[in-house]
Amino acid sequence: VRNIDRHLALMRKESTSTIAFEFPDGSPVLLPPSHISCYLTPPDNNQPMECTVKDSTQSGQYKVVFTPITRGLHQLHISVHDINIPGSPLSIPVSLAPEMRGNPVKSITGLNGNPYGIDATDDGLIIVSEWNGH
Repeated sequence: VRNIDRHLALMRKESTSTIAFEFPDGSPVLLPPSHISCYLTPPDNNQPMECTVKDSTQSGQYKVVFTPITRGLHQLHISVHDINIPGSPLSIPVSLAPEMRGNPVKSITGLNGNPYGIDATDDGLIIVSEWNGH
């Protein structure tokens, strides 16, 4: 198996990766998508997620559809009839979506004093808490 399009997947966005199966002579292996199964493992190896396999417009190529929920280097595991395929897993880098990174911080007016605490979650959400009982 080989990864045809090596592009960056985006966190919390439906992403696709095109894969192809080939015989040693380079000719395509044609399979019904229902015979191919795959799952995506996040960097922490926690909670692998199922993927959907669809036919591509190119003979012997298949679209794998997934929605990663964390960023980092994921592993795409591919099997045919529950047999792991040589070349699997494939590495899939996942980054924050543009709207989740580099946005200016919105200022908050009307606070009675300074923010009490600021924290960020692993998936990029920022939490600001006010003090003085609020």
